[in-house]
Amino acid sequence: MGFYELFFTDIMMGSDEAQIIVDNFLDEYGNKHRHFGHGVFHGIINAFVFALPFVGIHAILESKGLKYVLHHFLFWLLTSAIVCGLISEFV
Repeated sequence: MGFYELFFTDIMMGSDEAQIIVDNFLDEYGNKHRHFGHGVFHGIINAFVFALPFVGIHAILESKGLKYVLHHFLFWLLTSAIVCGLISEFV
């Protein structure tokens, strides 16, 4: 997507040359990072960025302990890693 964004304006303005460059690049390198491990990596990052703050804030507001945070965060960490890995591999 990052490579495509470089040529987005040219493609929207009707440049066939830019579309050909993008198509050739994606044909050759489009699936380079489409594997399970790459998705797991992004799932772990998402768990730290999204799940941990929500679980942590909920634990603070409800006066829960560290064990509660650890248990729920590990659930979201594993779930996010598996789902993102599957999405990256098969979608």
